[in-house]
Amino acid sequence: MATILGYAFYGTGILVLGLWLLFPAETVRRTLEERLGRAWPDLHWRVEGVALKLPFNLTVRAINGYGGQETEAPLVRVERLMVQPDLPASVSSRALQAGYRLEVGKGSVAGVARWQGERDGGRIEGTIREIGLAAVPLINRWLGRTLQGAMSGTFAVELRPASSPEPVLEAQIELADGRVGLQRPILGHRELPFTKATARVRGQGLRYELDRGAIASPLFDGRFAGKVALRPDPGQGQIEVQGVVDPKDKFFKGLDNTVNLQAFRLQLKDKPLSFSITGDLTGPAIHYGEYAMLMQTLEQELR
Repeated sequence: MATILGYAFYGTGILVLGLWLLFPAETVRRTLEERLGRAWPDLHWRVEGVALKLPFNLTVRAINGYGGQETEAPLVRVERLMVQPDLPASVSSRALQAGYRLEVGKGSVAGVARWQGERDGGRIEGTIREIGLAAVPLINRWLGRTLQGAMSGTFAVELRPASSPEPVLEAQIELADGRVGLQRPILGHRELPFTKATARVRGQGLRYELDRGAIASPLFDGRFAGKVALRPDPGQGQIEVQGVVDPKDKFFKGLDNTVNLQAFRLQLKDKPLSFSITGDLTGPAIHYGEYAMLMQTLEQELR
């Protein structure tokens, strides 16, 4: 029995050593670049290196997505991607299962991926920890404005079988200590600072619903919900969001205490300021419902 076990361990050791020595790192690296190019053709992708570490840990270094020349800063950069197959879980569940971790700037995304085959599809679950949006310039480019903050949250993606290829996403997202640049100032404010913004995101393919949205800002506290429809061309994406805010004193900073401002404040004591954001994702319009005329009057007083 001891001899059999000895040969088994010896054979396993030789197999692992052979896989490590013969691992086609360059082929895997080029394949990753090709797959990324197919998934996001607007970017030019470069992967610095790929390595297989014992026991079967795959590490990918420096995944960069460029919008133009490689001499420019990348629009997307992943410092490191690590994948570790979970062999016991794969055997017991009869599905391929692996843990993964992406490092983006000072933040990370980590979780578990499962794949049950073409017929049953798979699932990716993960936790996002403090990914700085400034480290992903592509987001600002897509939106046509500055968006800063640290993203955290949880998510699950259902990978459907070939008969229904669009993935299904459900996530709880939080942005902390950030700001959004405004293309048109609101009462003199050229950006919207916030301490915390949260929302639940659910959808399939490129269409998503937002609910349970909340935002805490030095300017106001608010709630919102709505829909976002993405497109391969970000400029063609659509947004439709409705909500209410309770303005704070800083929201009116710079305005003289005129009759119009006093009337506005008086109305806001009874109910919050309603708003809706609709139109192209890169340049939506904002409407204030029954407060539209008062807001327009106050805007004119600032000129």
